Amino acid sequence: MERDEWEEAAVCALCGAQVSDAESPFVFGTENVLCPECALARGGRYDPERDVWEAAPDLTDLPDEAYGAAPRERRRG
Repeated sequence: MERDEWEEAAVCALCGAQVSDAESPFVFGTENVLCPECALARGGRYDPERDVWEAAPDLTDLPDEAYGAAPRERRRG
């Protein structure tokens, strides 16, 4: 991994591994990611040809702060 990529790497909310955008992490909340391995282990489904997550992994037991703002803190439109 190049130095610039390493500095921009995020940390998996589950296992703590550093993940770069090139690894196609599952992004959720305001600034949170799951590494591909954790996302797949939690039931996520990734399509490498289209470079999209077709099914989201189960996020229910992650801490509330991992989701960003709590629903009650969001402004209703």
